[in-house]
Amino acid sequence: MEGTGYSETLSFDWLWGLPAFFVVSGLAIFSINWILRKILGVERKKWFSSSEYFVNEFHEKVERYFRYGNTALYILFLLFFGFEKGSIYFVALTFLLSVPQELFRAFMEKKYAENPNDYKFTLLEYPVSMIIFFTCAVAFTPEMFSLFMDELSFLFSN
Repeated sequence: MEGTGYSETLSFDWLWGLPAFFVVSGLAIFSINWILRKILGVERKKWFSSSEYFVNEFHEKVERYFRYGNTALYILFLLFFGFEKGSIYFVALTFLLSVPQELFRAFMEKKYAENPNDYKFTLLEYPVSMIIFFTCAVAFTPEMFSLFMDELSFLFSN
C-alpha cells in the first residue's frame, strides 16, 4: 500500500510549545505585574473579593453591565458565526472588549481610589500583558499564531 502513513500526515509538534507558552507567559505576566506593583506602590487585589476590586457601588454596577453585555455578545457571535469560525471571533472579541472595560476601571480608580497609582498600574497592566502574551505566542506556537493571524486577516478583509 503506497501513500503517506497516518503518522506522517498529522504533525503535533506544536503541542509541545503549548505548555511552554502557558507557563512562560503566565510567569512573565506575573513577574512584570509584581515589578510594576513594587515600583508604583500598588497592593495586589484579591481575585474573588469584590470589596477590593471595585472602588464604589457605581463601579461595581457598570462592571456588571460590561460582563453581562460581553457574555451576550459572545453568545450572539457563536450563534451567528457558529462554533467553527466563532472561536476566532471569540478570541478577537475578548481582546477588543477588554479595552473599554479596563479604561473604565482606570478612570474610576483615578477618580475614587485611595492609592493615586492604582490607575497607572491598571493602564500599564493590560497592554504589557498583551505584548507578553503575543510575544510568547509567536515564540512558542508560531504555527497556531500564524493560523490565528490568517483567520483575523480573513475576518477584516470581508
